[in-house]
Amino acid sequence: MASERQKIAADIEARRAQFEKSVSELEHKLDFDAQRRILSERVAGSYQANPVPWWIGAGILGVVVVSTIAWAVFSDD
Repeated sequence: MASERQKIAADIEARRAQFEKSVSELEHKLDFDAQRRILSERVAGSYQANPVPWWIGAGILGVVVVSTIAWAVFSDD
């Protein structure tokens, strides 16, 4: 009987530890400042490693914006 209680207590303690770990991971994922910092480090590292795709993307975005504005101004709609 005592052995079974010890097993149950150990199981409960293991589940509590797993739950605490899960909650801690969830808190980390929901921490906006930490996630923003991680993302900004990844973006900065990517840009420093190879800035050419970033410049190409900025150029494409510029063309899309200018084209959209020109279409809105000069179209008959």
